Amino acid sequence: MFDSADQLDLVDLEVLVALLAEVTAPADPAAWVDWLEALERVKSAACAVQARITGAVVGDGEPTRSVGAQVGLARHESPHRGRRLTGLAVALVDDLPHTLAALERGDINEHRAQLVADGTRDLSEADRRVVDAALADRLPVLGDRELGLATARAAMRVDPAGATRRREAAVSRRHVSSRRLADGTGLIAGVVSEVDHAAIMTSLHRAAATDRARGDDRSTAQLVADHFVARLTGQVTAQRTPITINLVVSAETLLGDDDEPADLHGPGGTLGPVPAVIARRLVHASPEHATRVRRLFRVEETDHLVAMETTTRTFDGLLRDFITLRDQSCRTPWCGAPLRTTDHITRAADGGPTTAHNGQGLCENCNLTKETPGWRHHTTTGPLEPHTVQITTPTGHTHHSRAPDPPRPRRAQDDWTEIETGRWILAA
Repeated sequence: MFDSADQLDLVDLEVLVALLAEVTAPADPAAWVDWLEALERVKSAACAVQARITGAVVGDGEPTRSVGAQVGLARHESPHRGRRLTGLAVALVDDLPHTLAALERGDINEHRAQLVADGTRDLSEADRRVVDAALADRLPVLGDRELGLATARAAMRVDPAGATRRREAAVSRRHVSSRRLADGTGLIAGVVSEVDHAAIMTSLHRAAATDRARGDDRSTAQLVADHFVARLTGQVTAQRTPITINLVVSAETLLGDDDEPADLHGPGGTLGPVPAVIARRLVHASPEHATRVRRLFRVEETDHLVAMETTTRTFDGLLRDFITLRDQSCRTPWCGAPLRTTDHITRAADGGPTTAHNGQGLCENCNLTKETPGWRHHTTTGPLEPHTVQITTPTGHTHHSRAPDPPRPRRAQDDWTEIETGRWILAA
């Protein structure tokens, strides 16, 4: 119908909308999955066109605030959202060509493009383009959480000093706020350092798990909330217990020979990368923090952590910790939810061993989905290779989930994306 994009006009776009309105669901289940994917690419490509149009208008000298208001109206969004979309358009057109190209191809949606723009907002134009290029190949396979973390890590790599300054400034603005909600509830929000955040949530979830093990019929969420209130109001006295906060950092960063960001882990997965300077401070904490250091080694040829295994049928102890730190969040592609279970990829009932190679971290929903008819998971790599799982859906479509890379040092004389051999230190 359309020979080239140059021949499109508003009438053609209206015709396209009308045609899409008449589309009916195909009868073949495999076909409707393909249709959903193709339509998602259409949506993303349309968002890319909107970004290019908006960026061109701003480039012609139209005031950004005015453009934002018009964008909001045209896209049936609030003025605030319109300004956000305008800022995204300018960032994509001026500084993030690879992200814009991925949006045009339908490899990512507008929300993920926004994550890259937000994560590089404080960088210089040159550094922003470096991060954009570094993320280019991984954009199609990263979910929201993974993309946000990858962008933050890349930004820390190109501007470690700036990342440290911004982090320290953010911690200096710590505060607690509250507001009333509907139906007799209220929201209390505290902005604290990531270390305090991890310690608080670990402590609350540990107390909730203890109560559940004793037969308390309240949900985990209810117990966490009740312990939160009790500890703040003094209704009960919580016994002080040591809290484990996991920090995965390369030996080179720990010793000051490299500035590769480390990974901070709390309940359910990774809390995100932290600058090398902050990581070294955490490892060399004061005695009252009771910092303990454990070492995990990786295989030089594959750049991944070595496996652990057990003879039991359940994942617990250090093996569970190992899989949690390796996978960081739910292994289902694009999910990114916190880990809630350590799952046998090949079921124990079917002879699957309790090993890191046959284990994966999943959220509760994805674990339940895996057990429904037609879903199949199996590992496609060897025990000493980067851990990869192939997921086959009931319609026969396949997706691959690869464990995230641990922090790795970079050669000072090479581009920062180069890999250097070494070992990983886990500070707990």
